[in-house]
Amino acid sequence: MRKIVFFLVLLISMKAVAGAGAPEMKAKNGYVEPFRMFDNVYYVGDKWVSSYAVETSSGLIIIDTLDFPYSKWIPINLEKLGLNDKKVTHIFVTHGHSDHVGGAKFLQSLYGSKVIMSENALELTKEQSLKSKGKKKFLPPAVESFAEDSSNIVVGDTEFKFYITLGHTEGDLSIDFFVEDKGKRYRAFVVGGHGTNFQKPGLAKQFMASMARIKNLAVESPAVTVNLSNHPHKNNLFENREKNMKEVSSNPFISKEGFFRFIEQQSDLAKAKLIHNNSKK
Repeated sequence: MRKIVFFLVLLISMKAVAGAGAPEMKAKNGYVEPFRMFDNVYYVGDKWVSSYAVETSSGLIIIDTLDFPYSKWIPINLEKLGLNDKKVTHIFVTHGHSDHVGGAKFLQSLYGSKVIMSENALELTKEQSLKSKGKKKFLPPAVESFAEDSSNIVVGDTEFKFYITLGHTEGDLSIDFFVEDKGKRYRAFVVGGHGTNFQKPGLAKQFMASMARIKNLAVESPAVTVNLSNHPHKNNLFENREKNMKEVSSNPFISKEGFFRFIEQQSDLAKAKLIHNNSKK
């Protein structure tokens, strides 16, 4: 009985900490009601930046953490989804820009989660942290071990494969794993960074190489059919949510053509930008 009471008190205190200082949950601030995408994947991000909660047999994985303090919406969203009693075992960060890593330290402190990211992503996080100010001030998370290219981790019943796919930053981490829809498994992919970094010319070529590599990885059987992009406009997330709410026969978040079209679009945009930049020289 004492353990139950202690657990309830702990949940209440965690909720209070999570909600304190959170931006008003309004559309004008970018707030989006969380929703279920698959049997084991939920959207807990905002209007501009994606954050996903992946449910495993050992607990939850959070992929990307939003800008701070908007990351304070994530625990509230988990509660709305009925997931607040689940342990958040890990936090995966795709790269070191503040809108993806800003809430990692906060969530790690709240849940005691292990943070996984690339070594270069942590270095960029430290740079971004030093530039953060006021209410948006954030600290880098503690990272015990770094993700390496072609490494993997098994959490409960779910395996996650990691690939270093440079180009948007010098530490982009792509994630490859399986989601479930009505008990059937589908291969999903999170591309670590969208859009090449033209402030560092060398990254532009790396971005093109990364997109080609991802395409080759994605066609391996079973091919990728789920695009869990880290920005919602890149995978038509909200349009597909509306379709899903209409109880269509198939899950609109599953689209092999959609994923490969996204990769081609990223490559084409980078090529066009390269041509434009070269023409100005």
